[in-house]
Amino acid sequence: MNDQILSDENCDTLNELFNIGMGRAAKSLSEMVNEEVLLSVPSLQALSYQGALKLFDGIADEPINAVEQYFDGQFNGNAMLFYTQRSSQELVRRIIGDLAPNENFGEMEQEALKEVSNIILNACFGCLAEVLNCELQSGVPSIANGDVSSIFRKQRDNLGEAPLVLSLSMTFSLPNKSIEGQVSLIMTSESIKKLVRELERFSSLYAM
Repeated sequence: MNDQILSDENCDTLNELFNIGMGRAAKSLSEMVNEEVLLSVPSLQALSYQGALKLFDGIADEPINAVEQYFDGQFNGNAMLFYTQRSSQELVRRIIGDLAPNENFGEMEQEALKEVSNIILNACFGCLAEVLNCELQSGVPSIANGDVSSIFRKQRDNLGEAPLVLSLSMTFSLPNKSIEGQVSLIMTSESIKKLVRELERFSSLYAM
């Protein structure tokens, strides 16, 4: 399925675009926390919905916090940024200070996590839109909690037949702490085809 939908060239182009976006996000996050934040080069996988479920089942054996954001334009879908509870708590601590003793996420903590995630996801969307010269708009982010498979399955009914997933694994490196996150763009097969057409148009413009 990978070979049928996204060629190696398509994946390389997307990886490079997301890498640029992550660099922009890291700069914004560094200014937010007043510390240097480095984001690793994302590792991209193009997966079927079932393949993504298997991947996500292995991410964490603990509840996670997920920030969800819809995007629309020349192609559309749902973007999700997964964190383990430990990673999300550490990230929020760096932004607003210590959490309450019970470590539950109140409204302030959720808003901080949404703000960070919005920076990362919009950097991805913005870079795609800018380089591919296409329009993309993003919706208001929301928070979901629970196990990753259950959160992921909630998106299934909105995606038609044979939805596809672009999954990006990345790591936030802050002083003395490494925080992991998983970005997933869930798209209908038709939207993936539109994205492929834009990638091929872009590649043809810059072919040697």
